[in-house]
Amino acid sequence: MNMKFLVLTSLVYFILAGCQSEKIEVSKEKKNDRTEMWEILISKSVFSSPDSKKCDVVNDRVSALVDSLVGDFKMQVTEYNKAFDTIPDGEPMRPLEMFVEDSVFMANNNYISTRLKVYISLGGANGETKYYAINCDLNHERLLSKGEILNLKQECEINGLLKKEFRNPDHCFTGEPTVATCAALNFTVKNLCFTYEKYVLGAGACEDVEVNVDRSMLSNMLLIK
Repeated sequence: MNMKFLVLTSLVYFILAGCQSEKIEVSKEKKNDRTEMWEILISKSVFSSPDSKKCDVVNDRVSALVDSLVGDFKMQVTEYNKAFDTIPDGEPMRPLEMFVEDSVFMANNNYISTRLKVYISLGGANGETKYYAINCDLNHERLLSKGEILNLKQECEINGLLKKEFRNPDHCFTGEPTVATCAALNFTVKNLCFTYEKYVLGAGACEDVEVNVDRSMLSNMLLIK
Protein backbone atom coordinates (compact mmCIF):
# COMPACT_ATOMS: atom_id res chain seq x y z
CA MET A 1 0.00 0.00 0.00
CA ASN A 2 2.79 2.37 0.91
CA MET A 3 4.59 1.51 -2.32
CA LYS A 4 1.46 2.27 -4.38
CA PHE A 5 1.07 5.59 -2.59
CA LEU A 6 4.71 6.46 -3.28
CA VAL A 7 4.39 5.64 -6.97
CA LEU A 8 1.17 7.65 -7.26
CA THR A 9 2.72 10.62 -5.46
CA SER A 10 5.77 10.54 -7.73
CA LEU A 11 3.55 10.37 -10.82
CA VAL A 12 1.52 13.39 -9.73
CA TYR A 13 4.73 15.31 -9.00
CA PHE A 14 6.15 14.68 -12.48
CA ILE A 15 2.86 15.58 -14.17
CA LEU A 16 2.66 18.86 -12.28
CA ALA A 17 6.32 19.62 -12.92
CA GLY A 18 5.84 19.03 -16.62
CA CYS A 19 2.89 21.45 -16.69
CA GLN A 20 4.81 24.31 -15.11
CA SER A 21 6.07 27.04 -17.42
CA GLU A 22 9.78 27.55 -17.63
CA LYS A 23 10.40 31.05 -16.36
CA ILE A 24 12.33 33.51 -18.51
CA GLU A 25 14.32 36.02 -16.50
CA VAL A 26 14.87 39.50 -17.91
CA SER A 27 17.70 41.73 -16.70
CA LYS A 28 19.07 45.04 -17.96
CA GLU A 29 22.54 45.60 -19.38
CA LYS A 30 23.72 49.21 -19.66
CA LYS A 31 26.78 50.67 -21.36
CA ASN A 32 28.07 54.23 -21.65
CA ASP A 33 30.76 55.11 -24.19
CA ARG A 34 31.61 58.81 -24.12
CA THR A 35 34.50 60.52 -25.89
CA GLU A 36 35.12 63.98 -27.30
CA MET A 37 33.51 62.87 -30.57
CA TRP A 38 30.54 60.79 -29.46
CA GLU A 39 28.21 59.77 -26.66
CA ILE A 40 26.75 56.28 -26.88
CA LEU A 41 24.21 55.12 -24.29
CA ILE A 42 22.91 51.55 -24.50
CA SER A 43 20.23 49.96 -22.34
CA LYS A 44 19.13 46.52 -23.50
CA SER A 45 17.50 43.45 -22.02
CA VAL A 46 19.31 40.17 -21.47
CA PHE A 47 17.20 37.00 -21.33
CA SER A 48 18.00 33.86 -19.35
CA SER A 49 16.29 30.61 -18.36
CA PRO A 50 17.08 27.39 -16.44
CA ASP A 51 18.09 25.97 -19.82
CA SER A 52 21.10 28.25 -20.19
CA LYS A 53 21.26 27.99 -23.99
CA LYS A 54 17.57 28.51 -24.72
CA CYS A 55 17.78 32.30 -24.93
CA ASP A 56 21.15 32.45 -26.69
CA VAL A 57 19.62 32.96 -30.14
CA VAL A 58 17.88 36.15 -28.94
CA ASN A 59 20.76 37.52 -26.87
CA ASP A 60 23.25 36.83 -29.66
CA ARG A 61 21.03 38.53 -32.26
CA VAL A 62 20.50 41.62 -30.09
CA SER A 63 24.22 41.89 -29.29
CA ALA A 64 25.25 41.44 -32.93
CA LEU A 65 22.71 44.03 -34.10
CA VAL A 66 23.76 46.60 -31.48
CA ASP A 67 27.47 46.02 -32.18
CA SER A 68 26.87 46.47 -35.92
CA LEU A 69 24.88 49.67 -35.42
CA VAL A 70 27.51 51.08 -33.04
CA GLY A 71 30.27 50.24 -35.51
CA ASP A 72 28.40 51.99 -38.35
CA PHE A 73 27.75 55.01 -36.13
CA LYS A 74 31.42 55.39 -35.18
CA MET A 75 32.44 55.18 -38.84
CA GLN A 76 29.93 57.90 -39.74
CA VAL A 77 31.20 60.08 -36.90
CA THR A 78 34.76 59.67 -38.15
CA GLU A 79 33.73 60.65 -41.68
CA TYR A 80 31.71 63.56 -40.32
CA ASN A 81 34.74 64.94 -38.48
CA LYS A 82 37.04 64.40 -41.49
CA ALA A 83 34.70 66.50 -43.60
CA PHE A 84 35.32 69.50 -41.37
CA ASP A 85 39.08 69.24 -41.94
CA THR A 86 38.51 70.59 -45.46
CA ILE A 87 36.39 73.53 -44.25
CA PRO A 88 38.28 76.65 -43.11
CA ASP A 89 37.24 77.56 -39.58
CA GLY A 90 34.77 74.66 -39.64
CA GLU A 91 33.69 73.41 -36.23
CA PRO A 92 31.85 70.08 -36.01
CA MET A 93 29.08 69.49 -33.51
CA ARG A 94 30.38 67.39 -30.63
CA PRO A 95 29.69 64.95 -29.20
CA LEU A 96 27.38 63.25 -31.65
CA GLU A 97 24.81 60.97 -30.05
CA MET A 98 23.56 57.41 -30.21
CA PHE A 99 20.94 56.14 -27.74
CA VAL A 100 19.69 52.54 -27.70
CA GLU A 101 16.83 51.25 -25.57
CA ASP A 102 14.43 48.35 -25.84
CA SER A 103 10.89 47.29 -25.04
CA VAL A 104 9.99 43.70 -24.15
CA PHE A 105 6.53 42.69 -25.36
CA MET A 106 6.68 39.00 -24.42
CA ALA A 107 9.11 36.74 -22.58
CA ASN A 108 7.75 33.31 -21.67
CA ASN A 109 8.70 29.70 -22.26
CA ASN A 110 7.34 29.81 -25.83
CA TYR A 111 8.29 33.18 -27.28
CA ILE A 112 10.38 36.29 -26.80
CA SER A 113 9.34 39.45 -28.59
CA THR A 114 11.45 42.56 -28.09
CA ARG A 115 12.03 45.82 -29.96
CA LEU A 116 15.10 48.03 -30.15
CA LYS A 117 14.69 51.79 -30.48
CA VAL A 118 17.83 53.42 -31.85
CA TYR A 119 18.23 57.21 -31.93
CA ILE A 120 21.19 58.70 -33.82
CA SER A 121 22.19 62.34 -34.21
CA LEU A 122 24.82 63.09 -36.84
CA GLY A 123 24.97 66.85 -36.63
CA GLY A 124 21.67 67.82 -38.25
CA ALA A 125 18.84 69.77 -36.68
CA ASN A 126 16.98 66.57 -35.88
CA GLY A 127 18.19 63.07 -35.16
CA GLU A 128 16.80 59.88 -36.66
CA THR A 129 15.02 57.06 -34.82
CA LYS A 130 14.94 53.51 -36.15
CA TYR A 131 13.13 50.44 -34.80
CA TYR A 132 14.18 46.78 -34.97
CA ALA A 133 12.02 43.83 -33.92
CA ILE A 134 13.54 40.59 -32.66
CA ASN A 135 11.04 37.75 -32.31
CA CYS A 136 12.01 34.21 -31.35
CA ASP A 137 10.30 30.82 -31.14
CA LEU A 138 12.08 29.41 -28.08
CA ASN A 139 10.79 25.87 -28.55
CA HIS A 140 12.64 25.65 -31.86
CA GLU A 141 15.34 28.19 -30.92
CA ARG A 142 14.90 30.23 -34.09
CA LEU A 143 14.15 33.81 -35.00
CA LEU A 144 10.83 34.60 -36.66
CA SER A 145 10.43 36.76 -39.73
CA LYS A 146 7.34 38.87 -40.38
CA GLY A 147 6.08 36.18 -42.76
CA GLU A 148 6.42 33.52 -40.06
CA ILE A 149 4.23 35.52 -37.69
CA LEU A 150 1.56 36.55 -40.17
CA ASN A 151 0.19 34.89 -43.29
CA LEU A 152 1.25 37.53 -45.81
CA LYS A 153 -0.90 35.92 -48.48
CA GLN A 154 -3.73 37.68 -46.62
CA GLU A 155 -1.95 41.02 -46.68
CA CYS A 156 -5.02 42.88 -47.95
CA GLU A 157 -7.13 41.62 -45.04
CA ILE A 158 -4.40 42.52 -42.53
CA ASN A 159 -4.06 46.00 -44.04
CA GLY A 160 -7.81 46.41 -43.64
CA LEU A 161 -7.52 45.66 -39.92
CA LEU A 162 -4.59 48.06 -39.58
CA LYS A 163 -6.65 50.81 -41.20
CA LYS A 164 -9.56 50.05 -38.87
CA GLU A 165 -7.42 50.13 -35.70
CA PHE A 166 -5.31 53.16 -36.71
CA ARG A 167 -5.94 56.17 -34.47
CA ASN A 168 -5.48 59.61 -36.04
CA PRO A 169 -7.57 61.99 -33.90
CA ASP A 170 -5.72 65.16 -34.93
CA HIS A 171 -5.62 64.17 -38.61
CA CYS A 172 -1.87 64.69 -38.59
CA PHE A 173 -1.15 61.51 -40.54
CA THR A 174 -1.96 61.49 -44.23
CA GLY A 175 -1.04 57.88 -45.04
CA GLU A 176 -2.47 54.54 -44.01
CA PRO A 177 -0.56 51.79 -42.18
CA THR A 178 0.28 48.60 -44.06
CA VAL A 179 2.21 45.43 -43.31
CA ALA A 180 4.84 46.35 -45.91
CA THR A 181 5.63 49.76 -44.39
CA CYS A 182 5.78 48.49 -40.80
CA ALA A 183 9.29 48.96 -39.37
CA ALA A 184 8.88 46.55 -36.46
CA LEU A 185 6.29 43.86 -35.73
CA ASN A 186 5.98 42.59 -32.15
CA PHE A 187 3.41 40.62 -30.19
CA THR A 188 1.99 40.08 -26.72
CA VAL A 189 -0.45 37.43 -25.51
CA LYS A 190 -3.30 39.76 -26.47
CA ASN A 191 -2.28 41.71 -29.55
CA LEU A 192 0.18 42.45 -32.32
CA CYS A 193 2.00 45.79 -32.31
CA PHE A 194 2.96 47.38 -35.64
CA THR A 195 5.49 50.22 -35.29
CA TYR A 196 5.87 52.89 -37.98
CA GLU A 197 8.79 55.31 -38.10
CA LYS A 198 8.50 59.05 -38.51
CA TYR A 199 7.72 60.29 -42.04
CA VAL A 200 6.22 56.94 -43.11
CA LEU A 201 2.58 57.90 -42.49
CA GLY A 202 2.87 61.67 -42.40
CA ALA A 203 5.00 64.75 -41.83
CA GLY A 204 7.84 64.78 -39.31
CA ALA A 205 5.69 66.61 -36.78
CA CYS A 206 3.48 63.51 -36.51
CA GLU A 207 6.35 61.47 -35.02
CA ASP A 208 6.35 57.67 -35.03
CA VAL A 209 3.28 55.61 -34.21
CA GLU A 210 2.13 52.19 -33.00
CA VAL A 211 -0.95 50.36 -34.25
CA ASN A 212 -2.23 47.50 -32.08
CA VAL A 213 -4.43 44.75 -33.47
CA ASP A 214 -6.13 42.25 -31.16
CA ARG A 215 -5.13 38.65 -31.85
CA SER A 216 -8.76 37.57 -31.95
CA MET A 217 -9.31 39.79 -35.01
CA LEU A 218 -6.53 38.10 -36.99
CA SER A 219 -8.05 34.60 -36.96
CA ASN A 220 -6.21 32.36 -39.46
CA MET A 221 -3.98 35.26 -40.53
CA LEU A 222 -1.89 34.65 -37.40
CA LEU A 223 0.68 31.86 -37.69
CA ILE A 224 1.94 31.81 -34.09
CA LYS A 225 -0.03 30.41 -31.16
